[in-house]
Amino acid sequence: MVPHNYRHQAHEAVTSTNELALDAGRAGDAGNLWITAKEQTTGRGRRGRAWVSKSGNLYASLLLVNPAPQSDVSQLPLVIATAAHRAVSDSLAPDMRAQVSIKWPNDLLMGDQKISGILLEGSNRGEGDQIVVIGIGINCRTHPDKTDGLAAANLSQSGFDIDPDILFPMLAQAVDRQLQIWNRGKGFADIREDWLIRARGVGQPIVVRLPNEELTGIFDRLDNDGALVLLMDDGQRRTILAGDVFWPAS
Repeated sequence: MVPHNYRHQAHEAVTSTNELALDAGRAGDAGNLWITAKEQTTGRGRRGRAWVSKSGNLYASLLLVNPAPQSDVSQLPLVIATAAHRAVSDSLAPDMRAQVSIKWPNDLLMGDQKISGILLEGSNRGEGDQIVVIGIGINCRTHPDKTDGLAAANLSQSGFDIDPDILFPMLAQAVDRQLQIWNRGKGFADIREDWLIRARGVGQPIVVRLPNEELTGIFDRLDNDGALVLLMDDGQRRTILAGDVFWPAS
């Protein structure tokens, strides 16, 4: 069950849960709508990459309308990452939970392997309404060979075979909790601290791949809006708003 102030549409197979949620928003839906599917035929990840969407995994999208002032919407990836981390961790045995971490800004890792991705997409509609769709994919039982340059994995490999229909309500509850803490951006300081507790790589050497360049340095900190601050080899600090993070040996 989703929290009482949300609605849920469950499908067998769709082109993309994000696309359905965007369509609903453009058609005037009031928001707080979850759309899930057992399979996606044209699932997508960040930067238009294909997201392999075989049956057995969790595919969910949440439609929000006017979730925060425009200046604070960029914080949502970290908000949702902390929620997804909580849901996945709670599905594992206590001695396994330390293996799950967040790779900036919102990928979930099991050890060195990716088990979840999050894609935010936005649009506008009449009267100034802002539509935000949050797509979440979690590898429960299957996974591609690689995703975004990282090896991938699924939860069942660790001996925890969880059905997507069981994991989804846990995710929906965690997202609602974190959105309430975030409070339309007013509570981001608490989200930021929560994210840092669950993150991998802070204070360590990383590689940041941007569309036109590759940077190396130390993951110095998160700024107050959730951007990555990279301490570069020449001593300068560079603020990264979007990019792919890897470890130097990757």
